[in-house]
Amino acid sequence: FHLYVKLAVPRPLDSLFDYHYDESKLGEIEVGDWVRVPFGRTQLNACVLEKSETLQNLPDGIKIKSVLKRLDSAFRIPAEVLKLCRFGSEYYQYSIGEALMVAAPPKIDKPVKARAEKTPPIPLRERKLSGEQVSAVADVQSELGKNPAAAFLLEGVTGSGKTEVYIELAKSVLAQGKSVLILVPEIALTSQLRERFQSGLGEKIALWHSAISDGLRQSQWRQVRSGEIRVAIGARSGIFAPFLDLGLIVVDEEHDQTYKQEERFRYQARDLALFRARQLQIPIVLGSATPSLETLQRVKEKKIHHLKLKKRFSQNALPEIHLVSLLEEAPVGAGTVKTPLAETTIRAMQETLDRNEQIIIFLNRRGFSQFILCQSCGWVKKCDQCSISMTHYHKRNELKCHVCGKRSHLPTQCEECHGSEIFGMGSGTESLEEDLKLVLNGANILRLDRDQVTSQKRLEETLGDFRELKANILIGTQMLVKGHDFPRVTCVVVVSADMLLKWPDFRASERALQTLTQVSGRAGRAELPGRVFLQGYDLEHPVIKILMGEKSQAEFVDEELALRELLHYPPFSRMVRFRFEHEDEGKCKSFALTAAKELGVLLGPELEARLMGPSEALLFRAQNRYRYDVYFKSPTVELLFKSAQTLKALAQVTDVNLVVDVDPYNS
Repeated sequence: FHLYVKLAVPRPLDSLFDYHYDESKLGEIEVGDWVRVPFGRTQLNACVLEKSETLQNLPDGIKIKSVLKRLDSAFRIPAEVLKLCRFGSEYYQYSIGEALMVAAPPKIDKPVKARAEKTPPIPLRERKLSGEQVSAVADVQSELGKNPAAAFLLEGVTGSGKTEVYIELAKSVLAQGKSVLILVPEIALTSQLRERFQSGLGEKIALWHSAISDGLRQSQWRQVRSGEIRVAIGARSGIFAPFLDLGLIVVDEEHDQTYKQEERFRYQARDLALFRARQLQIPIVLGSATPSLETLQRVKEKKIHHLKLKKRFSQNALPEIHLVSLLEEAPVGAGTVKTPLAETTIRAMQETLDRNEQIIIFLNRRGFSQFILCQSCGWVKKCDQCSISMTHYHKRNELKCHVCGKRSHLPTQCEECHGSEIFGMGSGTESLEEDLKLVLNGANILRLDRDQVTSQKRLEETLGDFRELKANILIGTQMLVKGHDFPRVTCVVVVSADMLLKWPDFRASERALQTLTQVSGRAGRAELPGRVFLQGYDLEHPVIKILMGEKSQAEFVDEELALRELLHYPPFSRMVRFRFEHEDEGKCKSFALTAAKELGVLLGPELEARLMGPSEALLFRAQNRYRYDVYFKSPTVELLFKSAQTLKALAQVTDVNLVVDVDPYNS
């Protein structure tokens, strides 16, 4: 008796590999199990995707290698997750073996002991829903009575209590003996949300993200798969949680771009969540105060039911928006650099501190200065490996590249004219922290950015300290925009509101509206009224007019969708970016031109107009590799696959690296 298995190996290869499996020696094997196999000159772990008693079309002279070991069957990938990974692998044009590694627990060949979690029990709390929340829950239950696999968009203003609706729906699903998966865009939100769900459901809840220790991730993987844990709250990788009886998926802040993985397996977790729910025939709820245009188009096509929460749970009004034009009121000078804040903004912040209330400041630039400039000749210190200026860090007295991570000492003279008139330009979060101490009385400041928050523990400490009023100002980047609830925050400042609108991307206006709405929503969430100060040079943009109530969001959405349809942008096409990378600029450009020409021949004159490029990538050189891009706005999924396979085959005969990114979110 012979048994053969087809394995997916974690290598950038599209094919499966055949191995002989000795069941009498290694034990019974099932699809989804992990095994240890010889592969070339090494050994690696691979996943079983098929098994059979015969091997078809074996070429003469080929000897089939044997599986060395079967790994712990507790880590077997469930059938529904295998299907999800296979779909993701095909759609996002990524190796199935590498995609499965994203779904697997860490160190599958080496069980890791988990440290006991120090999470004190959270008592159930009495919950009272608003009329709007009760109505939203009733509408969902009514629709599920007709269609158990319905999809919903829960659109609610910031502070409207979408989480309470999720909890109420989760209770009914758990009562049916099924499990619940909640996805959030930021690791920072998982702990806060777990407390709320535990106090509402009385269930043990797993946190699912990359910052959790290997031992705990392994332990929770087993518990979720066995049904011991029935609720998981996670970042994008949570979509692969191995539930066997999933009954509800919630994607909170569904519009957020961080649901798109930007390297290796470039999947979009929200879209995979829609696929998983459809395959399982279970409900899915997408929640947002600022829904994505892709989701709003699905609503227009009647694929998703639209529910709205129009008022804050506290019944408080939304915060007042104040525009501060830096053309009319120059920033106030202070310290060694010029503070980016106007007098109006500083005065409002001081009034807030005098009332013992808290402030959040959004500045999406890290470091002390954005770049070092020679005032004599205009020289800017750039990274030797990347086409980007190096960011100045004052406390560490160094420059750092935010692409490759290279560090260097702060120069004392210009490298071109050898002058000594070198200054930092463009404020970052580090310099803003220093400046605020000079212009505000009683400022106690915390920072929330990737430089300051280097671990999950540090993140939770920072958020906890601010929530417990140990600081009255929180400065941060994108990390503080989403979902945080601080009752004493009554003032929000956006330092450079118009910078969000200048990004060279067809989603720039949509993203700016989402970011500004979300960060504004951090103010006045409890009893105290809130104010938001938007600073900038160009404050006449339609997005600003929406925030000021001078233009309706519905009108903006209709205009954006009409423009995208005219120009064949998503959601009216499937977009794919082909990125070519090589150390030699000429070779990279030459191959990109060849690839674009080959695609033009494949598509024909009519569809060739949907090609863009080749052009230099926005970040033209990274880690000493030049990058050229070709974009294709495909009318069908099939044509997208065909174009990707054509270029993959072309790339196999060259040493130019090809990266396929389906539905890209960043340039």
